[in-house]
Amino acid sequence: MSSVFLFYRKVNKSFRGRSCPIIVHCSDGAGRTGTYILIDMVLNRMAKGVKEIDIAASLEHVRDQRLGMVRTKDQFEFALTAVAEEVNAILKALPQ
Repeated sequence: MSSVFLFYRKVNKSFRGRSCPIIVHCSDGAGRTGTYILIDMVLNRMAKGVKEIDIAASLEHVRDQRLGMVRTKDQFEFALTAVAEEVNAILKALPQ
């Protein structure tokens, strides 16, 4: 899982301050792409200070934009685990 966050951070760092969009695409443009986009959406909302995030509603929003985003249960579970991992990392970094 940490390789996903290394990639995520590297992508965001390289695009920081630019006005162009980040393009994400897998073979069909929906399954893994949607998973990455869902993770990105949730983490961006967290970074902006949103206190409550409905991940299922976020997925519905993504699917409204493109049918089939996050195709499988495993992909959704991966996104949930990734977000939980990031939340745990943030909590561990807080002063005790």
